[in-house]
Amino acid sequence: MELINEKLIVKEIDMISTKINNKWIKVKNKIFSKVSRIFAISLENKTEITLDINTEIYPIHDQDKLDFRIMKVNLDENSEIDQHKNWIDFFDKKLIDLFEYVMYGTIFHCGIENKKFFFYGSFGGLLLKIFGSSEIISQKNFQVDSKILLLIRKI
Repeated sequence: MELINEKLIVKEIDMISTKINNKWIKVKNKIFSKVSRIFAISLENKTEITLDINTEIYPIHDQDKLDFRIMKVNLDENSEIDQHKNWIDFFDKKLIDLFEYVMYGTIFHCGIENKKFFFYGSFGGLLLKIFGSSEIISQKNFQVDSKILLLIRKI
């Protein structure tokens, strides 16, 4: 089940806000050599996304445009996907082949802040935060411990 289908533009990579001389400014803060944290917004400006990406295998640059999808994974209780070494075997190979970067993960927190819905996901330690209007992101589709598939390709 597709939960999110957005066209994004990358606005920042590895930037954090910090206070210097009583002024908030953005500074480069690359912590890990192979992972970058990107901040992107939808081309319609209704959704904000912060995502950790392994940029060694999938380089991302400022102003890159991305086709970004989140699919809900419906597994039965007896599924062994979490113990399986190659989780990709459990999904439609035709769909996965359409994208350049794919991750399998879990929603670990969701809620409403400033009248906007948000959720956090983890993909083996790489984190995702999506923050957007409730018209785009329906809270009923996002529940803690739900399994999700993230799919990205450049456009």
